[in-house]
Amino acid sequence: MITVVTGPPCAGKSTYVREWSEKGDIIIDMDAIASAMTPFLDDEHDYSNEVRLVAREARKGAIRSALGLGSMTRHNIWIIHTSPDREWLRRYRSFNARIKTIDPGRDVCLARLAERPKGQHVKTRRVIDDWYHGR
Repeated sequence: MITVVTGPPCAGKSTYVREWSEKGDIIIDMDAIASAMTPFLDDEHDYSNEVRLVAREARKGAIRSALGLGSMTRHNIWIIHTSPDREWLRRYRSFNARIKTIDPGRDVCLARLAERPKGQHVKTRRVIDDWYHGR
């Protein structure tokens, strides 16, 4: 089964996947990919724009490869994707992916953001606001 987990930053998407995934499952998480590229950061969410650019391309490749596996794998595939556009949604649905939205509410997301180190607050706040205004 392919599950795409959507929701704003700080919603708990990665936590949800950790709670529901099983040993051997494929998990594609932008923050985890970026963190693997910059293992000495104190906060896995505080990576540079250059790392974000490279990690985003790696993530796209990982998604293409995982979707290509489809029913050939006995493991679940989890894709964390904050705001998939229409084309991504169409692509996911063509593989019969289940879309799971994690939405604890804007106030909860902002409270969780306040607990993180300050490095990415402005940008992350903007993405949270955009996510809720786009709904």
